[in-house]
Amino acid sequence: MDYFKEIIKTDPVNHYFVLTLDRLIKLKKNIKNNEINLLVEKLSYLKHKPYFTVVDKDIKDCYGINKHNYISLATYYWPNSETPNGLPYIQKDGYANPEGDKYDKDRLRETSFITYYELLLYYLTENREYYYDVKRRLTMFFLKKDTKMFPNMNHAQMIRGINSGRGIGIIDFSANMTYTLILLKSLYELNLIEKDFYAEMLGWLRKFLDWLRYSDIALQERDASNNHGTMYDFLLLVLYDIFKNNKEIKSLVYFFINERLIKQIALDGSLPKELARTKSKSYSLMGLKGMYDIATIVKSYGYDLYNLDWYYKEVKVNIKDGIKYIVDNLIINDNWQGEQVTYFDNATLLPTLYEAYSLDLVKDTNIVKKYEYIDDLLKIIFTNLL
Repeated sequence: MDYFKEIIKTDPVNHYFVLTLDRLIKLKKNIKNNEINLLVEKLSYLKHKPYFTVVDKDIKDCYGINKHNYISLATYYWPNSETPNGLPYIQKDGYANPEGDKYDKDRLRETSFITYYELLLYYLTENREYYYDVKRRLTMFFLKKDTKMFPNMNHAQMIRGINSGRGIGIIDFSANMTYTLILLKSLYELNLIEKDFYAEMLGWLRKFLDWLRYSDIALQERDASNNHGTMYDFLLLVLYDIFKNNKEIKSLVYFFINERLIKQIALDGSLPKELARTKSKSYSLMGLKGMYDIATIVKSYGYDLYNLDWYYKEVKVNIKDGIKYIVDNLIINDNWQGEQVTYFDNATLLPTLYEAYSLDLVKDTNIVKKYEYIDDLLKIIFTNLL
């Protein structure tokens, strides 16, 4: 099975665990040899995958934009049937336009998936062939002169006939490659990543961080009031963590509480802006996942986002409320009120269920047996992190 094309492609962010150093160590301690062998077998096809780059796209599809720029189309925008040239594109929320396959989004997302799992396999098996493949893939995508991506996303999620890129497109990166970067940092701290290669990656990421903080188009994403704003914060946080920028992390934590947590979670624990979408299950999970993934990273800096007694003002909502809402309405009970126009893989519930177990919101570990999971890779990780 090609996991990315058959499963992950339609809902990537909800298929990733944040694999911090402590979680990696716990995973390796708990996982059995037969489970490692099963992961190796199920992912053996990855070694045959091509090495994706942003220069793979056809020059005629670039509309005069340098091929080294990342380009993607707005996912839910389609040609206008009422105009001769199909412009401007019009929205069909929840329905992805396959024309986007010609551009860079899936190249970036699939590279993220491959490198995430190859780094994990490298750690679990100690087979350096996985590392060499990751190094080559990331070098070709971000570092090699002839194939590298420029450190910006000025032309992501463009709406043809309206603009040449939007801040909203940053989520192509923040909801995918960010999870590989966390794993890369964890393995570097274990002295499993070469210093020269890591330094080169940091050089690209430093330029990308500058663009994320100061470019007009990136600030559009910072100001988004739904999962996009949260995932922007998550990406910034991971980069600040990589560069050990404690002052910026403190500032981001306070901004996150005021601008994301308070404004996005309702008193009943739902995320109203995500619940209103045509893929409400997927987007509710995504919006919430960005929040608890942020909580996971900042915990090591002394910030407990699950208990805000330390905060300077009263906060009436909590990330735990959001997790409990998902658990009550989507896991324990089948009481979901929102629309879901695309297939929903129950494996995407596992990261949220893991948080629920960690917070003692759920005690019955047999709940995990309630569902069938297409993504059984995720189930192996989940069961060994408990």
